Amino acid sequence: MATVFAGMAASLDGFIQSRSGDLAWLNDAMAPGEDYGFAETEARTGAYVVGANTYREMGTAGVGGVPTWVVTHDADLPTGRNTHAYAGDLTRLIDTVRSRIDPGRDICVFGGGRLVTQLLQLGLVDELGVSVVPVVLGDGVPFFGTMTASTRLRLIECRPFPSGIVLLNYRVVRP
Repeated sequence: MATVFAGMAASLDGFIQSRSGDLAWLNDAMAPGEDYGFAETEARTGAYVVGANTYREMGTAGVGGVPTWVVTHDADLPTGRNTHAYAGDLTRLIDTVRSRIDPGRDICVFGGGRLVTQLLQLGLVDELGVSVVPVVLGDGVPFFGTMTASTRLRLIECRPFPSGIVLLNYRVVRP
């Protein structure tokens, strides 16, 4: 069964976007020639599930030829080729995506702190990754929203890069 893995870049103080919406802090921290695990993510991904705001920031092209589901309540959200707008039960969405991708490929949840929080609370995330960016923003959009219960994690990878960005990957510990 496909692994659902979610991840984003966050400032050291846990924000995924500055208060003004500016992402320059992220681009400024990235160094030429550092991959940050992008190639590995692309190789294992059979489908993407993204939040509507992240999708809008990416443009309507989606993620290349990889099937992409955009979680949105905007019925008029323009979608590109191989991209599907979705509003509804998130458990059903993950089941649908799993049934439509090649066995052995995984589902990447890319962007949207609220989306990641909802999927985590529903027990639908198997792995969680964060690229910690060496900057303190002080305010902005948090990686996680309010949760009703804690989620235990087990570290499966810690990879530092010369730029100072540190990739942390965790497996969700099931009760």
